[in-house]
Amino acid sequence: MKAHIITHTHWDREWYVTFEIFRHRLLELMDLLVNELEKRKEFKYFLLDGQVVILEDYLEIRPENKDRLINLIKKGKISVGPWYILPDEFLIMGESFVRNYLYGKKILQSLGINGMNIGYLPDMFGHNAYTPVVLKELGLKAGVVWRGVGSKSRKTEFIWEAPNGDGILTLNLIRSYSNGAHFGGNIHELKEKFKREIEELKNYATTENILIMNGTDHEIPIMELPEKFSEWSKEFGVEIIHSNLENYTEEVLRENPKLEKIIGELRDPTYEPILKDVTSTRVYLKILNFEAQLLYLRYLEPLSAIAKTLNINPRINELDYGWKNILKSHPHDSICGCSIDRVHRDVETRLYSALENGLGILTKLMNDIPINLGERDKDINICVFNPLERDGKRIVELYASLDSPEYEIYDLKGNRIESHIEPIGIPIEEIFKFSSKRNYIFLSSMRGFFKEINPMRDFMNPLYKISFMADLPSLSFTSFTLKKREYKENKKLLESTLDFENNFYFFHLNNDGTFNIYDKINQVELKNINYFEDQGDIGDEYNFSPTEGEPLKVVPQVKVLRVRDKEFLKEIILEGKMDLPISAEGRKRNKEKVSIPFNMTYTLYRDFPRIDVSIDLENKAWDHRIRFGLDLPEDIEIILNDGYYGIVEHETKVNNSKEYVEENIPRYAMESFVSIIGDKTKIMVVTRGLHEYEVERKERETSLKITLLRSVGYLSRGDLTTRKGHAGPFIPTPEGQCIGRYNFEYSFIILNSSKEQELYEKSRNYLIYPVAISLPLRIKDWSFMDIPSELFLTALKISEDGEGIILRVVNIGDEGVYSLKSNIFNKAFIVDMKEDEKEELEGDREWKINFRKGEVKTIKFLKS
Repeated sequence: MKAHIITHTHWDREWYVTFEIFRHRLLELMDLLVNELEKRKEFKYFLLDGQVVILEDYLEIRPENKDRLINLIKKGKISVGPWYILPDEFLIMGESFVRNYLYGKKILQSLGINGMNIGYLPDMFGHNAYTPVVLKELGLKAGVVWRGVGSKSRKTEFIWEAPNGDGILTLNLIRSYSNGAHFGGNIHELKEKFKREIEELKNYATTENILIMNGTDHEIPIMELPEKFSEWSKEFGVEIIHSNLENYTEEVLRENPKLEKIIGELRDPTYEPILKDVTSTRVYLKILNFEAQLLYLRYLEPLSAIAKTLNINPRINELDYGWKNILKSHPHDSICGCSIDRVHRDVETRLYSALENGLGILTKLMNDIPINLGERDKDINICVFNPLERDGKRIVELYASLDSPEYEIYDLKGNRIESHIEPIGIPIEEIFKFSSKRNYIFLSSMRGFFKEINPMRDFMNPLYKISFMADLPSLSFTSFTLKKREYKENKKLLESTLDFENNFYFFHLNNDGTFNIYDKINQVELKNINYFEDQGDIGDEYNFSPTEGEPLKVVPQVKVLRVRDKEFLKEIILEGKMDLPISAEGRKRNKEKVSIPFNMTYTLYRDFPRIDVSIDLENKAWDHRIRFGLDLPEDIEIILNDGYYGIVEHETKVNNSKEYVEENIPRYAMESFVSIIGDKTKIMVVTRGLHEYEVERKERETSLKITLLRSVGYLSRGDLTTRKGHAGPFIPTPEGQCIGRYNFEYSFIILNSSKEQELYEKSRNYLIYPVAISLPLRIKDWSFMDIPSELFLTALKISEDGEGIILRVVNIGDEGVYSLKSNIFNKAFIVDMKEDEKEELEGDREWKINFRKGEVKTIKFLKS
């Protein structure tokens, strides 16, 4: 046997103290490495936790040590990268994972060094089903994982495969990333630990090699340790070497072991806690993060790519600045909400910074691109960008300064468009709220702020909300004209009943604010949808732990504020309150009640099979969890949610045992949607930043519950009924109670079928809406690219080398040959996710590409 000792540190940038406090410890560690590694021949390798950001954090304070540090990395004595930061895998989008790698690579290239070719993921709270796609497409040699493998494999290596068939060699840190840490002990104690670990790991090894991870959180190494390895090798009868992960991987591959294959998500809590309820802790961070990623991936990067093709400033530096703020918020202790309050104020600031920066970029690109594409016009025109890769009927909304509401909207062919224009008073602070779609529809007023001599001018003018229904080409710019009515129309929004009917369903509002629908497509009635459930929570920032007693199915006091019928949509606006226990007392809930006020809007559409919900809620209670839910009249065995690049299937009943380190129940993480498809019922729920859902099965009934918020007051507690022991230090976190106002947005959507393509079409129609701006310009329809309906866009951006445009798509349809068409480009190449060329495609302005079902492909386009 050969024992590979990997000396390392695991560096949480912020957690139970702030980033700056941890950085002062980092200075001690890095100064030690720079000063000692040059002298110590036996100390051959040190793993710097796979994070390039550590180099930035150190060199910002110690620029004088840059050359010495770079020299050690070039010699291989310090392994860095490949990631910019180590992210949580369930609270980010797949493309954010790729950007993480690309920003790490960019920094390494600027320093003239290479990153480690191993996908090091040592302490994520479980692993996404589609992470193997990312690792494989980045050309990494292997992945490294720990939490969540559980009983799926008890071997030190396996092949990990995504649901689409992409697989990669994976090193399983079966005894954790700290199995050889000194934890402040001495070398003699470490010797005995190594001896025990070697004997234990022999039982799980797939080759003659075993891995001992000599380090843990923020640990500073014992520099003389490797000098003992020769002596210990003779004593143990095992070759002990100072090694690195790339050498270990090479040795494993050299023996060509027969490895077992495991498929999909790794979130098994049998042997190690996966801390699954971080998906709902400090939900405000999740919502901000979701909106920031969506803004950069589906609006800013595509607009920047379009600007590049038109020789317009693509705002690269501004994009980089925003992305770094987003990525620095993605480590698990940051985005998961499981740190001290002060840390999460910093995370919130970074995410707001990214969003505000993004709004500025969006406004400028939406101004600059139409100026290049359009012609000056005497009329007021509305320039609309459709970021969806599909043609279709969409509702466009924007705010504009007008002299009156007496306008009509016409398309380029002179056809009058269904529209509504209404005056609206907007406080300036509303412009900078990012919990819903409202931030994108202020573009006209923001344009004046950036461009006019007096930045306040547009804020002082009367604003009108313009809403209209239009057919929009995919990935396009088009324009519509505002014209004064020849007569004054005395039209008011219709006050109508609480019922609603379209071609897809019949809707009826109940007295408690829930609703019933008769699904015309599947011919089934669903009752009391969107009820609230509240339960006491005496857990911590990592895990829910219930108080005694059953969950409370809340019956709020509700009244209708108004009903507004705009012909192509109807809004039902409610005001209500729910009386909840004010806090927990021990393991029970307090008998004292507090009133939780809320406003809720249902938006119903004439032409779409969905019911949108927006809730403004003020939480005043401590120690509890609020969820919304729906009960379906059949027993469902499998539930579906979205992962990075495809669907993830989950069982609605799972095995649980008191022997598990953490409770195992059917509570899962989605990116944005969850779908139940049964014999009778076909429905999905799409959310903006709500990631946690749970399924409960009873006889002839399945309940789906989605967490709105969780209120807890400790970073970690050791007395949970749902997890064994602590997960971190015992520190009060009163701001984790999430007292205050929150906005939640989600949609219930009726489905025609069980096809994955429909799930993606309808969820994206809800999440990704057109963005518009009023300008004195007229644009003829301009479309960037035609993408077949089976392919779904995941990335459209400028290539890292700045020479071309990157398009990434996933095939949600069947295996086949699909054509991509563009009038802009005449060369195309298949590249990998790190944008290295694999093959040139034949064709000019049209390229036929073969796709497996579920396959992700990246294409680089050039003009010549």
